[in-house]
Amino acid sequence: MVVPVDKGSPPFKLNSKAHSRAPASLNIGPLMKIRASFWLACLACLAGTGLALNANAQAFPQKSIQVVVPVALIGQTGVVLVVHPSVKVNNLKEFIDLMKSKNGDMNYGSAGMGSPQHLQAEFFNQLVGLKSNHIPYKGQAQAMNDLIGGQLQYMFSPIQNALPQIQQGRLKALAVASATRHKAMPQVPTLNEQGYQGVELTNWFAVYAPINTPPAVVKKLNAAFIQAGKEPKMKEKLDTLGFESFFTTSEEATDFMRSEIVRWARVAAYAGIKAE
Repeated sequence: MVVPVDKGSPPFKLNSKAHSRAPASLNIGPLMKIRASFWLACLACLAGTGLALNANAQAFPQKSIQVVVPVALIGQTGVVLVVHPSVKVNNLKEFIDLMKSKNGDMNYGSAGMGSPQHLQAEFFNQLVGLKSNHIPYKGQAQAMNDLIGGQLQYMFSPIQNALPQIQQGRLKALAVASATRHKAMPQVPTLNEQGYQGVELTNWFAVYAPINTPPAVVKKLNAAFIQAGKEPKMKEKLDTLGFESFFTTSEEATDFMRSEIVRWARVAAYAGIKAE
């Protein structure tokens, strides 16, 4: 993606293959060593989870907001609580009752220490006042394979990853973690509907520029992304990826990022999660 900035100036170029990354876990080599000249990083599911954990674990405390400037939030993907079919429950209440009866003897998987799946599951455990065993993997696919195989009992997964397994009966969906039901599985109730009001867990995406990018350039980049988001082909493509697209101002993205850092740092601190 090429975004013209000013006449006579080189354009910003975003190479999605090289610079669009969704880290499996925390260790991303301080924000992928963001360079300061005409370079953008599109970081997936990072500021609200990985950066929060970094801030809490003092990998670079509270500096995550100081090394990049958010250009825009560009959307989110939903999250679903899934269990293996051998877990004989049909709704969230039955699942929580089972967790109580097991007294912590249940396993959930994630894409690694400090990954979104890890923090989302810990958030849930804290919410219901229970504990379980975290099994970290080297990626989402490995964790999903072991959940399907029955080595794990449950996991919080991006909907687009879990949906095929749910449709084929390999996994059972208990709750959607977003504010509303997901159009691909409208029969699955939300956490809100099952007694946990105001709880929303999503994997969100933002576009960032280096911290020293001039405000006027950030404003032009923001306008360019908002315009691109209005293109029917762009929206269609994002929809096929299970992506709920929306575009914000840089200021709104910054405020949201700060709030997410605080939110997930609290979860990490309570659970004793440390940077590896």
